[in-house]
Amino acid sequence: MRLNALIFGLLCCLSASVAFSQKTSEGFNFRVKLDNYNQDELLLGFYLGEKQYVKDTARISPDGYFTFSADTLLPCGVYLLVMKPENTYIQFLVSGDKQQFTLQVDAGKVAETMKVKGSEENAVFYEYLAFLSARRVEAEALRAQMAGASEKDSLKRVDDLAQLDKTVKEYQKSFVKKHGNKLAGKIVNAAIEPELPKFEGDEETARKSQYYWYRAHFFDNMDITDVCLLNSPVLHPRIDQYITKVVPQHPDSICMEIDGLLRQMKGSPDLYKYYLIHFLNFYAKSNIVGMDAVYVHIAQEYYCKGDANWAKKEDIEKICDNSVRLAPILIGKTAPEIVVFDREGQPQSLWGVDADYTVVFFWDPECSHCKKAAPHIVDFAAKFKDRGVKVFAVCTAVGDKEPDCWKSMEEKGFNDGLIMNFSDPKLRSRFKQLYDVRATPQIFILSRDHEILLKRIGAEQLPTVMEELMKFQAEKKGK
Repeated sequence: MRLNALIFGLLCCLSASVAFSQKTSEGFNFRVKLDNYNQDELLLGFYLGEKQYVKDTARISPDGYFTFSADTLLPCGVYLLVMKPENTYIQFLVSGDKQQFTLQVDAGKVAETMKVKGSEENAVFYEYLAFLSARRVEAEALRAQMAGASEKDSLKRVDDLAQLDKTVKEYQKSFVKKHGNKLAGKIVNAAIEPELPKFEGDEETARKSQYYWYRAHFFDNMDITDVCLLNSPVLHPRIDQYITKVVPQHPDSICMEIDGLLRQMKGSPDLYKYYLIHFLNFYAKSNIVGMDAVYVHIAQEYYCKGDANWAKKEDIEKICDNSVRLAPILIGKTAPEIVVFDREGQPQSLWGVDADYTVVFFWDPECSHCKKAAPHIVDFAAKFKDRGVKVFAVCTAVGDKEPDCWKSMEEKGFNDGLIMNFSDPKLRSRFKQLYDVRATPQIFILSRDHEILLKRIGAEQLPTVMEELMKFQAEKKGK
């Protein structure tokens, strides 16, 4: 296996959260002998959530062994022996205790040659990997035999592959039944997908029933409160798949499921902290329209209510302040009213616009992205002007730079008959605060009732997005 993104150093924001070692009378001691490995250094790595990190480096001793040791215990989980120079790695298990053992293995044939002394956990783990390796060879041979074979022989090989798959599944179940209390059994069990039962009814009804069953039983084979799985490659992909693929991708559904996961993890402080940080950061960086609602929910329900007591006070204040700025302009909210001014200084209310849809466009004369967006805005306004859509353009230049707004409008073709043009040189409307305009361009699409339907989409996307939106709204009214 190759470690494509090995990160050297501990995870700075989480190192305090995951108690990386525990003082004991014995601590950990791993002696490793690698045949067919010609380097004199070996790295000890570990998993933490979705990434891998390096904990230590050992040099080869005169007796040919690499030794990693300390008078502390490591957190239980899956660890890595990372081999230079290509960062290929060998996985092994560390349980909560008995962290003194010896591994000897051929670096080129790991599963087949691993010898373990002093660790039943790793002995059974590599027994399992050796079984899988042998079955993989059999499967590859069967697939090779199918190339150029007759239809009858090919069908026979398909049956053989199906039987081989059945054998593997039966072995996995047997392994879990025998070793389910060990980390090895938990790792294997986590890789087993729940088997879907058959449902009666028409195709659509059966498909819906399967989906709801699958969603309800998604974590049947995994204890998401087991902190050992945090330091493994099995937990995070499963949680990520559930939240981003299985759960309906609507903020309300996602928030509900995240709340449920965090409730279960509350009794495991390291897990709870890791995933609370992960979900906040993930949705803070999301480019998917509307997912800032998930960020706001996590910030206000957890950070702002004191559940993130590990975070610095100034960081919590920034997170909460940001969520307060975003909360009023989430999709589905009523757009804040603003009163801005036309070229003659006459006030115009946003809520006073008579249109089925109002596209609010915040832009700056000196913004390069605004210059690129301008032709798309002009084309969009022309295409939709007779379809109940109006463009409400607000130039964000203020003070003595405000005259540049009107000059730039003419250069960009923002004709007053096509686009409603405004500015607010003294920021009396507070539009920058109300709409969180910290960068330009910014686009919001409002309904006749001033509901925020969409926001922060690219100007080049507007025609397609508006067509889909109008179609959706028409179907919604028709129901």
